[in-house]
Amino acid sequence: MESFETSFTAAKQKKKKQKRTRNIILICAGVLLAAVGTFVVINIAKTDGGGTSTLSYRVSSVSSGEISSTISGSGTLSALESQSVTTTAQSTVTAINFAPGDEIKAGDVVLTMSSADIESQLSDLQDELSDTRSSLASATQLLTNLKVTAGKSGIVKDIRAEVGSIVDDMDYLCFIATDGKMQVSIPATDGMNQYDAVTVVVGDDEQSGYITKIEDGTATVVFTDHYYPVGTSATVLDESGSTLGTGSMTVNEYVEVTAASGRIASISVTDNKRVSKGATVFTLAKGAPTSTYTALKETEADLLEQIADLQDELTVKAENDCTLTALSVAVGDTIASGTSVCTLTGTDGFTLSLSIDELDIASVALGQSATITLDALDGEFTGTVTNISYSGSGSYVTSYTATITTEPIEGAYPGMSASAEITTETSGEALIVSVSAVQYEGDTAYVYLAGDDAQAGTSLTEDAIDLDSLTKLTVTTGMSDGSYITVTADGLAAGDLIWVPERTTTATYSEDDSTTTTFSFGQSGMMGGSGSDTGSFQPPSGMNGGNFSGGGNFSGPNG
Repeated sequence: MESFETSFTAAKQKKKKQKRTRNIILICAGVLLAAVGTFVVINIAKTDGGGTSTLSYRVSSVSSGEISSTISGSGTLSALESQSVTTTAQSTVTAINFAPGDEIKAGDVVLTMSSADIESQLSDLQDELSDTRSSLASATQLLTNLKVTAGKSGIVKDIRAEVGSIVDDMDYLCFIATDGKMQVSIPATDGMNQYDAVTVVVGDDEQSGYITKIEDGTATVVFTDHYYPVGTSATVLDESGSTLGTGSMTVNEYVEVTAASGRIASISVTDNKRVSKGATVFTLAKGAPTSTYTALKETEADLLEQIADLQDELTVKAENDCTLTALSVAVGDTIASGTSVCTLTGTDGFTLSLSIDELDIASVALGQSATITLDALDGEFTGTVTNISYSGSGSYVTSYTATITTEPIEGAYPGMSASAEITTETSGEALIVSVSAVQYEGDTAYVYLAGDDAQAGTSLTEDAIDLDSLTKLTVTTGMSDGSYITVTADGLAAGDLIWVPERTTTATYSEDDSTTTTFSFGQSGMMGGSGSDTGSFQPPSGMNGGNFSGGGNFSGPNG
């Protein structure tokens, strides 16, 4: 006898191959429906019917497995990464290094072009680069005076540099406060006016101050600096002593101490120290470049970048490992700006867009897994839902698009037909029995236990079995795919044997010849081997049963 796993796998593969033709069959069926209906009515009128129905019970084992609810769809593969290369100026193709279908490594040159316009720009940039390098050759490279001095006299504030700091990207090294004042900003209120006298409280100190500016909902208060560090909290009071607001103080009038480049070797000042104009504040380590030399080096780097960008416009390089899937030019062709010259298709994976019905889209979520099959290749491939378009389309039934992304599939190409099943819900590992095995008394579900001497596959007719003598075990039902259902019960385990009712109906029709058709049903009335296309069941080992697919949740007669 063919095993359950073998039979299920074969049917599943066959079913997936048939999905592609199902839509065509449905269209044809609609056209033929009237004719077929007429034919059936005529033949029924000519025949005499008869039949029998037999109820039997078969021993089956409880299995452990997982039931999944899925949504199916089909489409065509698209490359996950695709680079369509177009020209930016009128050009002539000078060399092509690959043919369509060739695999290309990242960085490989696919083709080269020449362009009078771009080459003229390159010539100008090369001349400018040559002039810059001449200036660099004659420029003093290193500072001879390594001292960084104060541009004005005042109080040192907010020292940002430390010994060892690289100053090239620093906005400033410190401030020199020039007016002996600090300021604090607080939210403005309706009762405030410019030049109002206020009191500024800093810790235990109180200073007289004035509101010097009200702008954009903020009031600026200026007061005397008693060597307060930048960032110290200050509270502003009005003349009656009521609090107007609190903020962090900053320097009022100041100059910045900066350096173009270099590394700090030593610091000659401390915060809140008074210095005179020209006093040494920092000393740079030897090897610090001059500002002129630094500016010329920056100009050189910018010119080299512009030259490289223009050269790239005349050279098509693969950004990633890819395949040359389209080539629209030949060596010697002169092409206009904006012309597509080739298409490079990545090999990192594929995407598949599925149309999802409005009734199903709510159950689809990012990150859900999907199983993909291809008409052109054997086997199943995995994917993940990576995008959902919530912009619906359709005249009568609205549909939405879900995008599935796959890993690389050997032998697959963009445009291949594919089917996918998105797993929207799973039961997890659970005990599973045939739907027919579960019986009901009101809202109570139960199964018939088989004795220890029973053997899986044994079948008895209704007359040969004494149901009253069997043990009825109450179970709690869970998710179902229409053919199988998860159950839980104290004392029930995988491998336990149960009785499953099966009804066999034989119908005989005859006119000149006799034709007999037999249908097998479970006790629940479901024909064995049929199901919906919205789910799948991962066959557990040891389960006796036929081929099926189905989906949905089932939780008893009231579910």
